[in-house]
Amino acid sequence: MAEGKRPMRPIKLRRGWDIFKAYFSVSFKELEIYDKDFIFGVVAMIIEYIVGILSIFFIFDYIDLLNGWSLSEMLFLYGLNLIGYSLWSSFFINTITLPYYIQRGEFDRLLLRPIAPIIQVMLDGFNDDSWGELLTGLIVFAISWITLDISPLYLLILPIIFLSSCLIYAATSILLSTVSFFTVAKADVANLTMEIKEFAQYPISIYPKVLQFIFTFILPIACVSFIPSAVLFGKLSPWYLPLILIGSLLFFGIAVYIWNKGVKHYGSTGT
Repeated sequence: MAEGKRPMRPIKLRRGWDIFKAYFSVSFKELEIYDKDFIFGVVAMIIEYIVGILSIFFIFDYIDLLNGWSLSEMLFLYGLNLIGYSLWSSFFINTITLPYYIQRGEFDRLLLRPIAPIIQVMLDGFNDDSWGELLTGLIVFAISWITLDISPLYLLILPIIFLSSCLIYAATSILLSTVSFFTVAKADVANLTMEIKEFAQYPISIYPKVLQFIFTFILPIACVSFIPSAVLFGKLSPWYLPLILIGSLLFFGIAVYIWNKGVKHYGSTGT
């Protein structure tokens, strides 16, 4: 290495971590001020998802299997999907607010700062209520895991599965929000990320072939919970797991690339 030059990557990583801590610290201080709102928000989320879980029990009062999936397997699928969604909701949900940044002219302000706009948008707000989603998902997931007697060895790869699920939701919200750059926020489709979650909580195999193709190769929500669950249940080969990680990283990279193209296309609101 030439004299006087410093390795740039460690510096960038450290700077990125410092930025994340600064934003998170501000969000946490706001949480301390409105602590009762946080508690009520978490409780409300738990109640909302309990109703969703009860609907699954209601379905299985009339059937024994849903396209070959038992009640315990469906609850496992539900919990895994909710964990990935709640992680996205905690750290990436602000990406769906891009239309509001553009409409109010605030995105122009972000362009003036020496930090990538996508990072600023993501870190500008954290969803505190999503801790209720995460808690519910973990409880349902853990109970289902024990009921299904899944090998403890698979615990080692759970972080990879959770990370992949979160990245897929993040990439989906980033892609959908990018539409706002080309329509000047007149077409707000980013909120569809929340609707897509409803599709992921059921086996992808129950949908028509066209939707199965879309949910596997275009918006790969099949990789959020369906394929990982099928691997853990022995329905698919374990070799699908590294493919899920690679696919989620690739999908996220494509989403960020398209976002950056959208930023270059963005011509300000004129406000």
